[in-house]
Amino acid sequence: MNRDDLARLVLIEVQQRCEAIRSRPRPPQWKCWSVLKHDLDVAHGPCYSPRWFGDASATEAGRVRLLRAVYRLADSGLLTIVKSEGGRLERVRLTASGDEAATELRNAETQSRAAT
Repeated sequence: MNRDDLARLVLIEVQQRCEAIRSRPRPPQWKCWSVLKHDLDVAHGPCYSPRWFGDASATEAGRVRLLRAVYRLADSGLLTIVKSEGGRLERVRLTASGDEAATELRNAETQSRAAT
């Protein structure tokens, strides 16, 4: 898997996670912890986990490669990242240009599958 494949994988997965957050209903107000988590997810994106990527993150080397891909995408302006107080990657969200790129990648995948 090369850098382009990793970037494609990260963009598409983050877009799917963000869409899942936007589509879920807001918890009832009396569930204050759930409301807080929901509001943070909507504002800053889902909590990052290398487990999102399955076999690509099965090894330590794969996990590091994915993390580097996330940081490269953030540096290029396609992702917004939020770090914890300790400096660890906590949340990741697509920017407007990242969302457009992920949509184009998903459409290209769909067209290539339909062609075969």
